[in-house]
Amino acid sequence: MSRLPRALAAAVLALVSQAALAATIYVMSIGRSDVQLIVDGTTVRSMRVGDVSPEGIRLVEVRAGAAVFEVGGKQVILGLGQSTVAQTMLRADARGHFMVNALVNGVPVQAIIDTGATNVALNMADARRMGIDLRGARRVTSQTANGPATAYLVPLHSVQVGDIVLRNVIGEIIDGGPEKLPIALIGMSFLKQVEMRRTGNAMTLSRPHLR
Repeated sequence: MSRLPRALAAAVLALVSQAALAATIYVMSIGRSDVQLIVDGTTVRSMRVGDVSPEGIRLVEVRAGAAVFEVGGKQVILGLGQSTVAQTMLRADARGHFMVNALVNGVPVQAIIDTGATNVALNMADARRMGIDLRGARRVTSQTANGPATAYLVPLHSVQVGDIVLRNVIGEIIDGGPEKLPIALIGMSFLKQVEMRRTGNAMTLSRPHLR
C-alpha cells in the first residue's frame, strides 16, 4: 500500500484533531489507574492510563481523585461527575420569558435572555454596583423598550449564567436607571458564544470547556 501524500496525511490528522475536540466527556467513575466515562452522551468507555479511545481521547493519568485527559492536543482535568461541557437548563415563565439570576463581574443581577439584544445590557445603577468604569467607553445610541437611549460600550470582565462563565464580554450600559432598563439583558455578545437549544418551554445553553 502506498503512503499517503504529505498534504493528505496532514488533512487527515487535522480532521482527527477536530473530531477529538468535538468529543465531550462525562466521568462516571474513577479508580486508581482507570476511569469509566461517557463520550458524546452515548458511548460508555472504560480506559486505563495510556489508553486512547476511538474518538482520540487519551487518559494521561489519575491523580488525587481526578482524571487527566488529552483531547485534541489540550489537557483537561475532570473529577467524578464532571464534564468537558458547561451546561445550564432554563425554564420559561408564564409569559414565555427565560429569566436568569446572572453574575456580572461577580455581582448578582436578575436578567432575561434576549436574542434581540446586540449585547449584554445593564442600567447605570447596576453598572455602579459592579464597579464598571465608563471612562473611555464608546458612546452609542441604543434602542430600548422605552425608546432610544444613550449607552456606553464596555468590556465586562465576566458574565455567568448557570455553570457557563465567559470572559471579556461586550456590555452596553444604558444611561439611566430602572426606568430606562428595568432588567438586565443577556444579549448576543454572550449568546453567540454558546450553543442554544430550545424544546418547548425549556432552553439549554452549553459551551465546551476546551476552547
